[in-house]
Amino acid sequence: MQSSVQRELDRFFKSYNSKEITEQFATQSAFSQARLKINPDAFVELNNDCFNHFYSNYHVKKWKGFRLIAVDGSQVILPKTVQTINEFGEYTSNRMNKTVVLARISKAYDVLNKVSIDAKLVNLKVGEHALANQHLKFCSKGDLILLDRGYPSFDLFKNILATSSHFCARVTISSWNVAKELVESGEKEIIAEIEPGNDLKRKYKKQNIVVEPIKCRFVCVELPSGEKEVLITSLLDRKKYKYVIFKRLYHLRWNIEESFKKDKHRLQFENFSGKTITAIYQDFYANILIGNITSILSTSLDDQINQKTDKAKYKYQINITTSLAKVKEILALLFTKSNITSLLDKLIQLFVSNLLPIRPNRSFERNKPKKRRRYHKTYLPL
Repeated sequence: MQSSVQRELDRFFKSYNSKEITEQFATQSAFSQARLKINPDAFVELNNDCFNHFYSNYHVKKWKGFRLIAVDGSQVILPKTVQTINEFGEYTSNRMNKTVVLARISKAYDVLNKVSIDAKLVNLKVGEHALANQHLKFCSKGDLILLDRGYPSFDLFKNILATSSHFCARVTISSWNVAKELVESGEKEIIAEIEPGNDLKRKYKKQNIVVEPIKCRFVCVELPSGEKEVLITSLLDRKKYKYVIFKRLYHLRWNIEESFKKDKHRLQFENFSGKTITAIYQDFYANILIGNITSILSTSLDDQINQKTDKAKYKYQINITTSLAKVKEILALLFTKSNITSLLDKLIQLFVSNLLPIRPNRSFERNKPKKRRRYHKTYLPL
């Protein structure tokens, strides 16, 4: 929402109806009432149809035959109302002398094809491990799950292997004796078995679950700064999956961090178009849908981009900000026009016309974000 709901509506219908000037086609009140009749799960189903069609009909990018699925989470600030407080809870903020409503986002994200195969917006009390286990119903044989250091656990690894998937995760060295010993030894890798902790053993015993130790491969990689990090993986074959590939493999996980940045900044997810619970879920899943449609339309353009930039110094990629904006402009037309072939052709040409160079090996110091400039809903810009 760049301005008030009424001005946004007027602009939308001006474009949709090909008018020369904005006029009131629907009132803000009518829009607010109508959207309450739309179940947010409709967007979830559209997303499912979207990525299922993609994996069935498109050339899917893979890593050594694996679909790379990163699982990670983030937090978002929601509008503060009685409804949202009851649904998500109220928390004290360190940056402001007041309470805020926070929610947790969790995604299972195909980092090579930049498609969200599952996304959830939940109460902050729902843990990341519980959400990761829920994402696993979308994973199967041929998937490799990438995890950050907050996720590794015997239980999650057991559940991943039960889906016939594999995993690669960063571990906290101080919390894993095998990882600590590996770093101290100066060796590059080791294969060792891991077992559940005492609390987990008691839980399994109560549930009459019998488990065997999991054989894992611990890999120590050195960062450009000289710092060492340890990865744990179920890819045990040292000949097929050589030591040198794991640093690059884990770096690919960064694309899910970029996806959260895209959601929060380019799509401005926290800039909600309504304050009701229904509106919040609609905005969340609609943004996921826009991101997926944009990624799917652009994923098969590598040949066109390479042909256009074959003499350039760098490789090029689409300008994701421009592409998202163009998809957002014509999204309604994609669902309502009888013939969208010419529309899609024009859209793809716009993608290819707006490219950015990929400059390798660039790194920047991560700075803490400054306090956000927030404006009251009453004073939205024109």
